[in-house]
Amino acid sequence: MEEKPVSLMKSSLTYGIYLGIVSILLSVVIYVLGYSFEKWVAYAAYPVIIAGVVLAQLSYRKTLGGEMTYGQAFGVGVMTVIFSSVLSSVYTYLLYAVIDPSLIDQLRLATEQQIVEQGKVPEEQLDAVVNMMTKFQKPAIMAVLGIFGGALIGLVISLITAIFTKKNPSDEVPA
Repeated sequence: MEEKPVSLMKSSLTYGIYLGIVSILLSVVIYVLGYSFEKWVAYAAYPVIIAGVVLAQLSYRKTLGGEMTYGQAFGVGVMTVIFSSVLSSVYTYLLYAVIDPSLIDQLRLATEQQIVEQGKVPEEQLDAVVNMMTKFQKPAIMAVLGIFGGALIGLVISLITAIFTKKNPSDEVPA
């Protein structure tokens, strides 16, 4: 009896949950250490996401018998990050709405400080710009934007990683 390969959706969901849990744990550590609004934190997640996508793609390729097209690699990568983003966005919503609602005010102050430091906004327009930014700093909006942002990041990362993880049948070197 021949083994049936795992579906793309199941593989993506499994690795999306793994990646989401790792992302949430990383966020918790950053929150506990008090680095939530540091600039470098935004870049700390990229290596984790890249590793999660590559692992998902390699695992899926293994279930397919060692051969996987670029499209399959791309699909599993994007779906993995989308599932991870949904999980991370639920955590983000809970963090800002339930666990520590004071983070919204801290985020507003950090945003205002960053705008002032950049010096691109005239003093008389500062309040208007900060008010505009705070409209998007609500837990529900942040969660939705997190899903869309994650999908976009997953798209870009998967476009690149699929080049290296695909293995077409014609890629075999004749003996």
